[in-house]
Amino acid sequence: MNNKASNSTANNPTALASWMRGLARELEQQGCNAAALFEEAGLDFSLLDSPEARYPVAQTTRLWQKAVVATGDEALGIKAIRHITPATFHAVGLSVMASETLEQAFGRMRRFADLVTDASEIDLISSDSSFIVELKVKDGAQPAHQSTDGFLCLLANAGKGLGDASLVPLRVELSRPAPKAENLNLFEKSFAAPLLFDCATMRIVYDIETVRKKLKGANPLIAEHLDQASQAAIERLKPVHSISRKLRAWVVGQLENGAPGIDQAALHMNMSTRNLQRKLAEENTSLATIVDDIRQSEAQRRLKQTQDSLTAIALDLGFSDASAFSRACKRWFGKSPSDIRAG
Repeated sequence: MNNKASNSTANNPTALASWMRGLARELEQQGCNAAALFEEAGLDFSLLDSPEARYPVAQTTRLWQKAVVATGDEALGIKAIRHITPATFHAVGLSVMASETLEQAFGRMRRFADLVTDASEIDLISSDSSFIVELKVKDGAQPAHQSTDGFLCLLANAGKGLGDASLVPLRVELSRPAPKAENLNLFEKSFAAPLLFDCATMRIVYDIETVRKKLKGANPLIAEHLDQASQAAIERLKPVHSISRKLRAWVVGQLENGAPGIDQAALHMNMSTRNLQRKLAEENTSLATIVDDIRQSEAQRRLKQTQDSLTAIALDLGFSDASAFSRACKRWFGKSPSDIRAG
């Protein structure tokens, strides 16, 4: 069976095959036949080392269930991530490591989350005092608790991974039931933060100053090149005739006149507004997301590679003025356009 999927829909989400490498190694370490369990779940074990191979999430969920039964270990998810490295997530993982702040690192995770899995999305919510990383499972996807345990634990330990063990969350909210008493200490130690279980949402809550602390190992130039590689990989996931790909090419030419509206886009695509919104939802995106991604990529490129004035860049990207552009840059990169250019 060939489980390498180049495309997926909201009803058939996929995940990067290499993400399951950590589970395979933990299974082997616990004395299980990982290859046999993968086969039972209908997954091609050889794809673990294929850079852009993807597995259907329904089958990875089946694998997690079989793995928990085989090991009797409800903490398998947070143990599996011990075998995960930034290179597991290819360009995305490496660009995160080159980020200048934890806020910027989470911004990259949100922007390129579909490369890891399109079964969920990352939402970032900031205020004057707090910064929230929320993991939202999309309709039609039902990942195993152990899978989200591992992913959220990776996010909660992002500060440590970036070289500053002091960058820890205020708390972590999990939708899963509380683990057995003998496993609770492992969960608390692994997340390095107070835990809440049976929550309506899956969230990691930080103090705003924590995520904006400058990181010593940052390399903006390398991060920029890796962002371009990640964006190219996302485009390769889309079929040549996808609505979002066609719409993206049109949006690029429209931005200097302002961000196009959904009715205008529907007219260009020769379909109703409702039909266009539905088609984009099936591709796990929206017109607003497409516009925002194009603006972010172009803003970074022009601020780094040209001497164009901030006002010119702002107007070319469809912002009303330089102030609106500056606010967007602070949301994307955690800094002003002038600081990005000077950096």
